[in-house]
Amino acid sequence: MNEDWFVRIWRLGFLIFIVYVLAGVFNAFALDETLTPGERIVALTLLGEARGEGEKGIYAVACVIQKRAKQRKLSPAKVCLQPKQFSIWNGIKGEEELHYLWKSKHAKYARKLARAVCRGGKLSLTYVGDADHYYSKKYLKKPPYWAKNKKPVKIIGNHVFYKLK
Repeated sequence: MNEDWFVRIWRLGFLIFIVYVLAGVFNAFALDETLTPGERIVALTLLGEARGEGEKGIYAVACVIQKRAKQRKLSPAKVCLQPKQFSIWNGIKGEEELHYLWKSKHAKYARKLARAVCRGGKLSLTYVGDADHYYSKKYLKKPPYWAKNKKPVKIIGNHVFYKLK
C-alpha cells in the first residue's frame, strides 16, 4: 500500500514537472507575441541599440525614445522606425530579421520598458539629462556631425547623450 502511494505521488510530481517545462518552452517562443506591434518595435530597438549596455543603458535609450515621441508628436514605434534615427533599423527589411534579439538576457526588461513607453508611462528623463539624441563611442570613434560643438548632458556606458532641442 505504501509503495502504491509513493508511485502515485511520483507520477503526479512528474506530470506537474512536464506541464511546468512545457509552459516554459511555449512561453519562451511567445515572448514577442504578447506585445503589440508597436511595443515589439520599441523593444527590438532597445535591444538592438543597448543590449550590451545592461539595464541602465536600455533604460536610457527608452528615455530618448519617449522624449522624441513627445517632441515629434509621433508614436514611440514611429520614432524608432524613422530613417537613420536608430542604427538597428538601417538596412532592415522587416522585423523578422531582428528576431535573434529576443534571445538576449535583457529581452524581458526591454519588453517591460517598451510597454511602459508605448502605453504613456513616464520614464524619468532626468536620468539622461533630458536628452533627445545619443551615439555610441563603441561604434563611432568621434562624435557625429550633429554633436559638433555640443556638450554632452550625460554619459552612460558607451552612450553619450545630448539635448539638442
